Amino acid sequence: SKKFTSEMKKVQRSLKRQGRQMRQLGVSMTAALTVPLVGLGLAATRTTAQFEQAMAKVKAISGATGKEFKMLNDNALELGRTTRYTSSQVADLQLNLSKLGFDPNEIKAATAAILNLALATGEDLSSSATTVASTIKGFNLTAEDSGHVADVMAKSFSSSALDLHKFSTAMAIVAPVANKANVKLEEAAAILGTLTDRGVDAGTSGVSLRNIYLDLAEKGMSWADAMKQLKASSDPLTLSMQLFGKRGATVATIIADNIDEIDKMTQS
Repeated sequence: SKKFTSEMKKVQRSLKRQGRQMRQLGVSMTAALTVPLVGLGLAATRTTAQFEQAMAKVKAISGATGKEFKMLNDNALELGRTTRYTSSQVADLQLNLSKLGFDPNEIKAATAAILNLALATGEDLSSSATTVASTIKGFNLTAEDSGHVADVMAKSFSSSALDLHKFSTAMAIVAPVANKANVKLEEAAAILGTLTDRGVDAGTSGVSLRNIYLDLAEKGMSWADAMKQLKASSDPLTLSMQLFGKRGATVATIIADNIDEIDKMTQS
């Protein structure tokens, strides 16, 4: 009887210890589950608020009507669901396009192409949007051409040392003049890629190429004739100086020396 009573007391003490441990475990589990869930809830609330704020700005700047705004809102949510970018990031992209004067339909037409460009090149989404939009404007294209513009950019990045920053810097300078000179985007991108591969910085490439187009127009000379003369000349640097001055001479000789490669890249 004494032994039985002693063993029962041991069992009771053991059960009490286990009870205390279980209560402590319950408290720990509650904290471990509740705190993250609360954090997720707060994060989701912040994300929703950011998205709604960005879309409100899109509506205000783009002038989207109720139906147009719903189209953009649904598009941002869908792309946020089906791509690696969040709906808030897509909304920021739409905001950038609206600031550049794109209307709601143009924004929708351009958004998917810009997402694909940023995804393929690993470049910043907002910067990609700004560069695509400014290139479209510079070459007097439309939002429907966004996919093609993005393809040309991606191809030029993968075929040369060009990247988004270099392309944006140079093309912002040269695009309006190139367009007036009837130079296609593909050719301008090929020339800039070739110059970048030869160590010419983006700003110099843009300014020099713009000046070459202006000088050709002033002299009434075609691009093909100028390049042919430079390539055939026994003293191309002197001829280049005569045609384009100090600021364009170096770039013009590089272009003439690599005109066949530029033509191939243009076609590509």
